[in-house]
Amino acid sequence: MVQAYKKFWLGAFTFNKKTSRKDFWSALLTHIIIFVILFKAYHFFNLLDFYQLTTLWQTFASFFQLIFNLYFFGSLLSFIALTVRRLNDADLPWGLIFLNFILGLGTLVLLILNLFPSSPSALKFKEYEINSSQEFNNLPETKTLSGIFKDYFKNYFEFRGRTTRRNFWWMQLFWGLTVIIFLFLIYLFNQFEQIMFGYNFIGSMVLRLLFFLFILGTFFPQLTIHVRRLRDAGLSNLGLSLLLGGTSGILIFYQMFTKTLKITYTTGHYQLVQYLLFLLVMIAVLSLILVEVMATGELKTNKKNSLFEKID
Repeated sequence: MVQAYKKFWLGAFTFNKKTSRKDFWSALLTHIIIFVILFKAYHFFNLLDFYQLTTLWQTFASFFQLIFNLYFFGSLLSFIALTVRRLNDADLPWGLIFLNFILGLGTLVLLILNLFPSSPSALKFKEYEINSSQEFNNLPETKTLSGIFKDYFKNYFEFRGRTTRRNFWWMQLFWGLTVIIFLFLIYLFNQFEQIMFGYNFIGSMVLRLLFFLFILGTFFPQLTIHVRRLRDAGLSNLGLSLLLGGTSGILIFYQMFTKTLKITYTTGHYQLVQYLLFLLVMIAVLSLILVEVMATGELKTNKKNSLFEKID
């Protein structure tokens, strides 16, 4: 089931192969279980809204609602690709995927079609398998700055492999400086336009749009390079998922909680909670940075471990 779920995500852009009935339903079942857990978590904290610490429970409910929505929209392409591969395996037209537009009935019909066994005439399609990441792990380190930039964008959606400490921090320096320059220019234009016109004019709006596009455009390469750097330091897939996912989740929750306090004017009632959350954020962020400044393989262990890779 775990392997099938991995294929579900890693095969998001693979439509020209096939997926067995077993892998399809294993991945779909895991997918549904995660949906149910997220929805139940949202529902649970939403019900607690009637008791003490209302603002805190509201934030938890909003947090799980956000995660639910992100998971739903983020998995759409993977689900479409999985369904197309299953249709290929059953030797059915891939265009049947558009039955999903007939809400309810169309989706039900499509699920029934995915119960069909593998067709002998589907031999023209190869079974989708996860490529070994060993070939990515053995790639030589890029030495030149131009090569580092090229690899950064070339590996836009590549979570496999590793990124060395040197290459990672060169890219973070570039990314951070770009963000600082954007923020500085936006501030300058805001001040200039306030003096000249008394309100924000087109210059600051264009800069804000460009800044938004930059953040949006670098979201995935930033995510993937963090994953590869953590793996290079010696964390296993589970370990890096817990560290990176946990840090991101805590940061998002802290921001949501702070904004909720401002909106509800209840900051004074939750100062201790806000302080503890801030400490938790600092611990998580510093832990992430600490791992990312480590040398290649520094966290590897002699014995097999679920959080750390084993020394070869």
